[in-house]
Amino acid sequence: MMFDDKFFDNWLDNQAQKVMEQVANGQSISPEQMMILLLKAQTNHFAHLDIDLRNEMKLLREDMDKRFEQVNIRIEQIDKRFEQVDKRFDQLTSRMDHFMIWSFATTLTVGGIVIATIKFL
Repeated sequence: MMFDDKFFDNWLDNQAQKVMEQVANGQSISPEQMMILLLKAQTNHFAHLDIDLRNEMKLLREDMDKRFEQVNIRIEQIDKRFEQVDKRFDQLTSRMDHFMIWSFATTLTVGGIVIATIKFL
């Protein structure tokens, strides 16, 4: 069975309270009682560090989420630019196709006129 933190915290709180009452009454305390106060101070310090660390991690997570959102927005903008470039290439390809058809038709027409002119001369 795992160690129950609540049980330990309650025990330590009670022991620390007893020692503090002794100190408040002007009584001396033993090294073991001093260790209880030291242990209580450390557990309080760790609890505050835990809270600070959790808050810091939450802030870091929120900051990273914001940064990822910005990166996603930039990626979407880049995607839109690539789509625009694709459209431009499609337009250019279409123009080249039309020019090639027009050029071929013009060449055939001029060739036909030249051949017809040569036959009638």
